[in-house]
Amino acid sequence: MAANAVVLLILSAAALLGGPAWGQDYSEHGNPLTRLTVKGVSVLAEVVSTPEQLYLGLSHRPELPEGRGMLFLMGSAAPHVFCMRDMRFGIDIIWIADGRVAGLHPGLSPDDTGSFQAPAPVPLVLEVPAGFARRHGIKVGDPVVVPE
Repeated sequence: MAANAVVLLILSAAALLGGPAWGQDYSEHGNPLTRLTVKGVSVLAEVVSTPEQLYLGLSHRPELPEGRGMLFLMGSAAPHVFCMRDMRFGIDIIWIADGRVAGLHPGLSPDDTGSFQAPAPVPLVLEVPAGFARRHGIKVGDPVVVPE
């Protein structure tokens, strides 16, 4: 009986330690979620940071609901380049540095070819549904608050 209790305790501890952090929510795609604001407008964003996640981004997905986004943690501030590879819906790209909108590429379509470069070195990039920046009057210099 005591041996069973010890095994149960070990399995329970392993499950807790190996699972997600307490209170951390995840998207249906397995990425951690965070709530950030752009000019006071709330966005629930999936956070991606691994090379594989950064490459895949929102590719192959059928949609990005209003109020949602994807926050790319680039690892370093650089003039990063994005493209619309395998996208099925339009997006706005919001380049972020020093807690501010550093640049915008609004209204990108899945049919847009080529690449889109940050106007300055940025460590963060936010993709939101196309039209978000226009609907909320987002412009360069607007504040962005990302929880730590």
